[in-house]
Amino acid sequence: RIQILFEVVMTVSPLLSKHTVLRAVVYIENAIAYKSLFHRTDYLCLQMYRFIQSLLYRVLYGSTVAVLMLLAFVEAPSSLSRSSDFTRKNESIPYDVYPEVTKSIEGICLFLLIADFSCRWYLSEISIRKNKWLLAYALINAIHFLFFWIYIGTGNESLRVYRIVRPFYMIQNSSIMKKMLKAIRRSLPEVAGVLLVLFLNLVIFGLSGLIIFSDDRGGNYFNNISQALWSLLVLITTANNPDVMIPAYSLNRIYVLFFVVFIWLATYGLMNLLLAVIYNQFRQNFQVSVLDMVTRRQVALRAAFEILTQYITRNPDRVSESLEAARYDSDEELIEEETIPRDFNRPNVLDVELILEVISQSRLKAAYKKYIYSKLESSDNIRTDHLDKEDFIKLFLDIETDYAEWAETVQVAPNVGIASLRIIADNKLFELIGTLLAIVNTGALLVVISEATTKDGIKPGAKVVIDLNIIITIYYFLEQVLRLLSYGVRGYFNQFRFCYDFVLTTIIITLMCILYYHDYKNNHTAVTNTLRLINLCICLRIVRVLLQVEKLKYVLGTYVTLIRQMQVYLGILIALVYIFAIIGMELYSKDKTKLIHNETAKDKKGNLLSEQCGSYWNLHYYSLNFDDFFAAVITLFTLMVVNNWQVIVEGFTEDQGRWHYIYFIVWWVLCVLLILNVIIALILDAFIDRWDSKNNNKNFISDVNFHVNQFVERSERARAVSESELMNALHRSKVIKNKFVVLKLDAISERDSSVTAGASAGAGASAAAGGGSSSNSHGTDGPPGHSEITDLPGHSGYGSINNDNVTNKLTCNVSINS
Repeated sequence: RIQILFEVVMTVSPLLSKHTVLRAVVYIENAIAYKSLFHRTDYLCLQMYRFIQSLLYRVLYGSTVAVLMLLAFVEAPSSLSRSSDFTRKNESIPYDVYPEVTKSIEGICLFLLIADFSCRWYLSEISIRKNKWLLAYALINAIHFLFFWIYIGTGNESLRVYRIVRPFYMIQNSSIMKKMLKAIRRSLPEVAGVLLVLFLNLVIFGLSGLIIFSDDRGGNYFNNISQALWSLLVLITTANNPDVMIPAYSLNRIYVLFFVVFIWLATYGLMNLLLAVIYNQFRQNFQVSVLDMVTRRQVALRAAFEILTQYITRNPDRVSESLEAARYDSDEELIEEETIPRDFNRPNVLDVELILEVISQSRLKAAYKKYIYSKLESSDNIRTDHLDKEDFIKLFLDIETDYAEWAETVQVAPNVGIASLRIIADNKLFELIGTLLAIVNTGALLVVISEATTKDGIKPGAKVVIDLNIIITIYYFLEQVLRLLSYGVRGYFNQFRFCYDFVLTTIIITLMCILYYHDYKNNHTAVTNTLRLINLCICLRIVRVLLQVEKLKYVLGTYVTLIRQMQVYLGILIALVYIFAIIGMELYSKDKTKLIHNETAKDKKGNLLSEQCGSYWNLHYYSLNFDDFFAAVITLFTLMVVNNWQVIVEGFTEDQGRWHYIYFIVWWVLCVLLILNVIIALILDAFIDRWDSKNNNKNFISDVNFHVNQFVERSERARAVSESELMNALHRSKVIKNKFVVLKLDAISERDSSVTAGASAGAGASAAAGGGSSSNSHGTDGPPGHSEITDLPGHSGYGSINNDNVTNKLTCNVSINS
């Protein structure tokens, strides 16, 4: 009732115009952020929605999720100890945080997350049953809330496995992570096919090995079928090569063919085939998801255009003379392109002043606003007094890349002094001198690196190095000052190589100042450590030599770009590690793994496990365990690298039983075979895209709109959505009150009259076959039951059909009042 009353007041209130403009502002912000339109659009909800999308709220949400996930490090069993090796008695004792503190923090975080869900649920216009992520958010909150309070009431530690739901909060707030999971899910059928072939290959060779290497000819690796399968599975990762084949190979050379064929088929064949399938399928499916993002942007921009035209209709005083002329002088052209039947008083173009007002109220980046202002002030492609819908959408559709290209071309004209400094800074000789000094400095450092310091002070060789460091550091400092003055602060810090040199130069100068004020004889340790840091920074400066090689620039550029964008993809890996770490802590806690925590443990035959060569106990892998969260993460990371991973697995299965192979094999399949291959596929695609742009002399924008630029060509973005899809989305989001059906009928001349009569009858209009006309004074805003057929170009008026203008194709735009 309050909502209805508010809408009634808004219809007669001056706030109506403010509400319409705010709605257009939100739609433009949604377009830039690739957000959906399907949320409530009354004035109060729009204000609430903008707050949820604000930077402050996103920081608050991200901090809440980060604190909740980091609690695992301090919750009992705590990770706050020097070592996770139980044999180091004094160093492995953790500092326990009071449980009441961690429970209170988790309760606060859970309350904030439930409040966040309530806001999102209230603002969503889509039923929670149809919104899968919102439904999952509700279920996760319910499970988290239920198990948390049961744990608080009972204190049952086994219930703490509910912590595996925590990574969901991180994933559900990232659209790229959700699209990545969706692409992985769509790729699973093809990936499962390769995994099935890999499993069959494993079974065939396992049975063959069991037959061939019977009578202990294969050592302990082929005693039974489970041991044979496990040995060959480890051999796929090459972790037990050549150990697994040595017993058979030492007996007969011909046996080596079994292992060679298996490695070629499984390791070099099927594993690389799996990578190829993941690369191909994941790229295709992820491209579809990215196209959905582009579609969202187009729909949101079109919605903003429609809302602003409604605003002009309700505020005729905002219509400028140029806009009025555009509405009437170019009437034929505009109607020819228009797909939506409009009221004659409703404009088909927008005044630039109104667009600028909306942009000023939006939360777009200041750089984007500057670009839009300059684009509207002077442009060859966009009319500066008014914009139609194509120009309006084009202005925002690819704004990230357009701005980056525009920023490279627009430069403030420097004065004579700055221009002279820029010439010196850009000179190749100046760059070559700095590179040669870096090589000389590093070479001199390597010559006398063994003559660092003694207890009596610094040796002469090391003293020469220190003096050389001071001279070259002064040159580095002057070099950075020159570049800073010539490029300006923003231009200087926008380039990675300048930032890299700035950080190293600042560290070297700081350490030089510290070293200068130290007494060499009385502070031997401090001087030695300072010299080591200085030498390390000098060695890192040799990277600038690599930047002089043209081809290496693209390799390093791709590497830097991937580092900046990798947090999205690593988020999935972090979530997987988090879930398996929590499960591993419950399965292999300290009180459940007695053999793992016993240096004198014996096997079932009574032999000491520490005396068995290559075993968990023999190699002293005691720090690789699941006693606390940090130790569990490191153990999983070691398993992910798969070097000697069979030692860790066999240690825990010796303690807990062979069924626990399942936990480690599932981890290997999901992490190593699936997630890491997806990341490798993304790296390959990014490098190929960058290399192709170099060969084709295209401008590659590395970090701007990275995912869209990488997976969708610019030519594909403009045609990512059809007009009918746009209309359907705008109607479902209630931007357009009427439902528009676009009918395109191919007809020959003798069928024109029948088609016209059919269309007129379906719309309830009285049109004469062969050129009659009908009119309606109400237009598109007529009473219920009203319908209208918009004429083709060359019509005599709205709501009429002229058969003289129909030759081979009849296009009827039928609007049915909702």
